[in-house]
Amino acid sequence: MENAKEYEWISFDVPDHIVAGAGEAINLRFSIKNIQNVKRKFRVAIGYRIEESDSTVDWKSVFNIGKKNEVSLLGQGKFEDDLDIDPLKSKNVDITINAPKGAFPDDRMTMTISIDSEDGVHRFTKTIDIVLKPVIVALKTTVGSEIQVAVDLNNRAEKDREDRSGDGKKLPSEVYAIMAPYEIKGYIFVETMHPDRISYLARDIRGYKGMVSGKIDLEEIAHYLTPKPAVSGLELGSLVELVEGPFKGEKAKIISIDSVKEEVTVQLVESMVPIPVTVKAESIRQLK
Repeated sequence: MENAKEYEWISFDVPDHIVAGAGEAINLRFSIKNIQNVKRKFRVAIGYRIEESDSTVDWKSVFNIGKKNEVSLLGQGKFEDDLDIDPLKSKNVDITINAPKGAFPDDRMTMTISIDSEDGVHRFTKTIDIVLKPVIVALKTTVGSEIQVAVDLNNRAEKDREDRSGDGKKLPSEVYAIMAPYEIKGYIFVETMHPDRISYLARDIRGYKGMVSGKIDLEEIAHYLTPKPAVSGLELGSLVELVEGPFKGEKAKIISIDSVKEEVTVQLVESMVPIPVTVKAESIRQLK
């Protein structure tokens, strides 16, 4: 296989491995340039092989090569088309793969794209693996209703799963997981195979404000999955307010921090006699 970066005649900046959710559109583009001074023909051949849990589910594709062709893809097959390119001119090839909405995790398509010039001077081959995995999407909520929206969406997804199941066949829920981080107001995150179905399930839930376009990378929100220590951000001498216990509402100064027990010892600042009080870190609120 030729390395596309070493040749002026083709620009093919498409990854070898693509992860997508069911129902998503995967857009691929590459460009072929006729670097000679005569008109030339290029053959573009696209072979595919699909591995999926339900073999009756078809993938949709639009191949825009010499002309636009909309094709349903099942099992395995091959599609070919020719490009006539004028001297020293370029033409783009656009491929859109629509992953099926009824797909399951780890369903995949292996696609091999071959480009040959009719005169035999140029040849290029690339294999692309498209794997379907759950994706994470963000939903907008009214501030303060994040938890309730998450609970209602989970209940709605479970009811939907029951409605779709039948004849002893238990289908998976459209919602794999929901996260509503305390630190983020007005948003929740949903893991799903079918992002196109989430807005439908949430459509009339009280507090739901819409779905944010695009996917969320797990790395962007992974730190919310590990709770921060309650003493995180506290410093000796900081002014705090006690929010629980017999001294609730009193202001105090931190004089000791126990990171292992996640406790702090504070001294009440308005007390006639300096009284040290040891409390859980969750029982105080830091004041600015």
